[in-house]
Amino acid sequence: MIKIIQSKPGDHNFHLFKNFPKEIYASDSIRFKHDETINIQYLFACYVVVNDNKVCATASLYNNPHLSYQNKKTFCIGNYESINNETVASKLFLHLFSEAKKNGAEFLIGPMNGSTWNIYRFSVHHNQPNFFLETYHHLYYNDHFLNAGFKIIAKYFSSIDTSLKYDNADVITREKELKNSGVTFRNIRLDEYEKELEKLFEFNATAFKTNFLYTPLDKEEFIKKYTETKKIIDPDFVLLAEDRNKNLIGYFFCINDVFNTKEKSLIIKTIARHPDKKWTGLGHVIGNMIYRKAVEKKYTSVIHAFMYEQGTSTTISKKFFGDIYKNYVLYGKEI
Repeated sequence: MIKIIQSKPGDHNFHLFKNFPKEIYASDSIRFKHDETINIQYLFACYVVVNDNKVCATASLYNNPHLSYQNKKTFCIGNYESINNETVASKLFLHLFSEAKKNGAEFLIGPMNGSTWNIYRFSVHHNQPNFFLETYHHLYYNDHFLNAGFKIIAKYFSSIDTSLKYDNADVITREKELKNSGVTFRNIRLDEYEKELEKLFEFNATAFKTNFLYTPLDKEEFIKKYTETKKIIDPDFVLLAEDRNKNLIGYFFCINDVFNTKEKSLIIKTIARHPDKKWTGLGHVIGNMIYRKAVEKKYTSVIHAFMYEQGTSTTISKKFFGDIYKNYVLYGKEI
């Protein structure tokens, strides 16, 4: 007999939700390298599917008031985990559809733990080892979403560059032009890290506001999220560009791939540039500087992580000859 239990952090039965991944992944699985946290701010409810007193699947519903898709009120399905059983998955999805629709949702997106600031997307293959920041889930989750009537609404990829070529003539010319106009480039200041994060937070609202499915993040939450990275970043690879008035106009946030123990690999996590056309080419210039430093520090590859296929940052990846080697998808369904 299949039944579905509703829960949330703090409830007496929440351990059923929290502990379920331990039942479907090996104890040494890379899945546990990342803690798939609950986004409390937008959480509607967590759900646990139980069959004959055994947990078979879990998922959360999120109601982010800032999120819409095609002007439809949109809920998210996140924290999805399940055994490979279509009957179980179908029961769970039907319940999620009913709960979301009953509470005003017209569209569902998943997997997404509340917003794009949190874990979202599924890998479509496991052909290459995971890099740091990349979460791991069973591939059959894609089938569960597709069989439940979801369609792909966005595709993403990660590319890798092992040639590490830099100093293209056009990019060097643009670098000189920007510097002549008063633009300066500097590394993030770890001794003023919180102040630097405040500056990045303010800038992100301008740089990312047109991004697909972008929703704002509270300042305190942003600072908390990125404060945790301070101990593992190398300031040489967090590069900021400022205009002559010291206004931030672009930055790259990169981090070492600590999962790769065979060679030094650098992950380009975030690329942001002010949308004003006068700063065209700034991303290429910052990327070129990152490559120079990566070669100097004996890195053998650079990963451009989680590029949105229609995103502007893909042109930067192409400029540096990255080869696509990972693919991800995000699903959506009208209800």
